[in-house]
Amino acid sequence: MSDNVEDKVTPQYQHIKELSQLKYEAEEKREQSLIQQASQMQTVFSFITAAVFMAVPVCMQYRGELSLKFFFISISFITTFILFSLIFASIAQWRWKTKSFPDVEVIKKSVLENPEWEKTLCEYNRIDQWINLVAIVQKEKARLNDRRVKLIMTSMICFFCSVITIAISFIVAVSIMI
Repeated sequence: MSDNVEDKVTPQYQHIKELSQLKYEAEEKREQSLIQQASQMQTVFSFITAAVFMAVPVCMQYRGELSLKFFFISISFITTFILFSLIFASIAQWRWKTKSFPDVEVIKKSVLENPEWEKTLCEYNRIDQWINLVAIVQKEKARLNDRRVKLIMTSMICFFCSVITIAISFIVAVSIMI
């Protein structure tokens, strides 16, 4: 390729490289943020579980006309939702096997033993190789992060269902006692 064309193409590839690097770094931060959010969901799980199981003995002792069956059914639903919330939050924290950058030796070998090695003498071709390498890893990170988002959302829905079940159980208990 002529030097004039290379002078025009190289800045374009440099720009693509910079944007690719931003996207990759954003996925890295997103992954850490999602894992932290899943961890916080587990903390919330701990608090709600402690609150429910501290309140249950007191409520059962002063249950009045409420049957034990009502308590067991209510607690079963609440506990089920809380446990599902914990399970989904725990799965979201999992570090799945993913595509990663090849080892340095592999990169070295692929560059030096490439039959088209002369292409690497041109800067935009080197940048293009870098972009392609980062794109593979970034795409896989994005896919796994999207999976984490779905798991965290499911965990949150289960948590909110447990809170709603607590509220409904309370309202039903109060209406029966009145």
